Amino acid sequence: MTSQDAGLPSELFRFEGDGNVVVLRIDSLDRRPDGTASQARGTIEIDCGDVAAGRGVRGVQPTFVGDVDLDAWREALDALDLGQDVAWRESLRAPEVHVRWEDDDALIVTVRDRMGLLTDVTTAVPVSDEWFEEAYDRLDRVYELFEGR
Repeated sequence: MTSQDAGLPSELFRFEGDGNVVVLRIDSLDRRPDGTASQARGTIEIDCGDVAAGRGVRGVQPTFVGDVDLDAWREALDALDLGQDVAWRESLRAPEVHVRWEDDDALIVTVRDRMGLLTDVTTAVPVSDEWFEEAYDRLDRVYELFEGR
């Protein structure tokens, strides 16, 4: 690990609550000669419901994240913050993340795998103003990793 990768692993997003977790964890970066990242490798990790009781799901979906994905995630966060539903990486060769408002304090998050197992996992999570602050902080930390700081 180089000093530029000292912030790894890092999370791009985390939806969590009521025993449900959906997180995109960045594990490694592919660097250009100037030290900036061309893309990141990571996983979308899902742990929802009670797997032992047969009423849940747990899984890990490998993925890549490019700088264009970071910009798209910022736009998605901005739209969510305005009360709009969003689809991140829709119709791309990557797992999609759809987020819609259930009410004023809950989000419905769906991870859609159109390329691998052709499955969707949907869960509800609470959301607050603090969640948005943390979400923007996570995004800023990943931007810094991409910039090689």
